[in-house]
Parts: sequence; C-alpha cells; structure tokens
Amino acid sequence: MRRQLYILIMLSIMTSLVVTQSLTVKAYDNLYGVEYDDIIDVAFESWINGIFSNSYTAEGPFRLTVSTQVINSNFTSALLGMKEGEVKPYITWIDGDGKTIEYYDTTVVRLVKDSTPESSAAWKIIRPILITVVSIGVVVGGLYAGVKVRQRIGIRGCSSCDNKATSKCSKCGKNFCSNCSSKGCTNCGSRQFIRT
Repeated sequence: MRRQLYILIMLSIMTSLVVTQSLTVKAYDNLYGVEYDDIIDVAFESWINGIFSNSYTAEGPFRLTVSTQVINSNFTSALLGMKEGEVKPYITWIDGDGKTIEYYDTTVVRLVKDSTPESSAAWKIIRPILITVVSIGVVVGGLYAGVKVRQRIGIRGCSSCDNKATSKCSKCGKNFCSNCSSKGCTNCGSRQFIRT
C-alpha cells in the first residue's frame, strides 16, 4: 500500500508540473481577441454612399486604437473580439449626416499593443508552485479520506449487540464483539472464533 501511495504521489507531482508549464499566461489570447484600448493594424476597403473611399492592405494597414473616442462606435464594436487574421466581410452603418458607411473584408492584420497588463514575474513563479502544492494536497487528502472511509466501511458490527466485532465464528461466520464471543456463538453454539 505504501509503495502504491508513493508512486501515486510522485505521479501527481510530475503531472501537475507538466500541466502548469503548459498553462503559460499571455496578455493577448485567442479567448477574448481584440479589446478596448488595444492598438491594432487593420486592412479593409471603405465606401461612402456607394463611392470608393479608401483601401488598406496587409502591407499598408490602417493603425488604430480601439476606442469609441478614436473611431466610430459601430466600427469599434465590430472589431471587438476579433482575432489576428480574422476577417469580417461586411460592416456598415449610417452616420449622423445620413451617409452610408461600408467596410468590406475588414481584417485584423496584427496586434501592435495589447492593453491587457502582463502578469507580474512573481506570480509567474508562485503560480506553478501553488498549483503543485494544492494538487499534492488534494491527492494526499483524497487518499487519506479514501483509506479512512474504507476502514469505516470495513468495520463489522457484532451480531448480538451494536459493538465493534473483534472475531467471527469459525463454523457459521457470524461476527461477535469480545463480550459476546465469550458466551459462544448464538447461531450455531460453537466456541471457536477467528480474530478479524
């Protein structure tokens, strides 16, 4: 049992170290994409009232800060959540003067500056250690609880009273405590018992 416990603990330590190393923290991730105050390069074609206005390509992109103070809120909300390389085929709105503004093939070329703050260097060191310690605690606590529950489930009660059984009848197999076994088996009358 001790060897299996040792192997299980070592295996859990190694697994938790591998998992924590693979969970590196990056400020820009594919989960959220473009967020407010990011600076990004965008490629698109713009049209105003059906007349060509501008064209920006991946080689000569339009650089902007994603903010409603910098550019129209309709365009900003269409950019939010986009990831690098993602394309929105059509974005449109009507401005305050009644002009129809259209953007075709809007592509996030690259993220120039991420507004998400980098995690501190101390957290990068403490995080894997903390996760490892918690993982070891969970595994050891689970094993300890499992052993205790198994012992509790394995406890047999006396057939005559509610005390803990210490022996069983060698003939019929009924369980008895030390007091009841001194009187003999109440089931078969045998006086031979095996310690449990």
